[in-house]
Amino acid sequence: MVAHPVIGSGIETLLRLEKRYDLRRVAGAAEAAALRDWRPDVALIDGTLLGSGARVHLGAPTLVLSGTETDGRALLRRLPEGRGWLRKDATAAEFVKMIDGVTRPMSPATLGTLGAIVLVLLVLAVILLLIYLLWLAIY
Repeated sequence: MVAHPVIGSGIETLLRLEKRYDLRRVAGAAEAAALRDWRPDVALIDGTLLGSGARVHLGAPTLVLSGTETDGRALLRRLPEGRGWLRKDATAAEFVKMIDGVTRPMSPATLGTLGAIVLVLLVLAVILLLIYLLWLAIY
């Protein structure tokens, strides 16, 4: 859902060129609620459509479009299904990366180097805890 029809059309075209997404553009939250039988993998909403402070439930993981990081983070808190935010002037690659980040399951490749290191350390901590508990049970 994007407030300005030309921008919404541009984003839709940009994502259709990827040939990986089933897209539906709606004018507002009420129309999105009417499409509940569609069950989208991700919803993209313009922050200007969020109104005056009420929480908005779209029934899908949601990305919010915003002009600034401060506004993006504030708007994201109003979306229970919020997964991230994008600048309104984001590039095609940034749109695709954010959408894929929400729709693809987490894997070590998507975690990055630091995330993979943290994951390995957590696994080692669990293994060490199990060894310690086994040692306690034996002795």
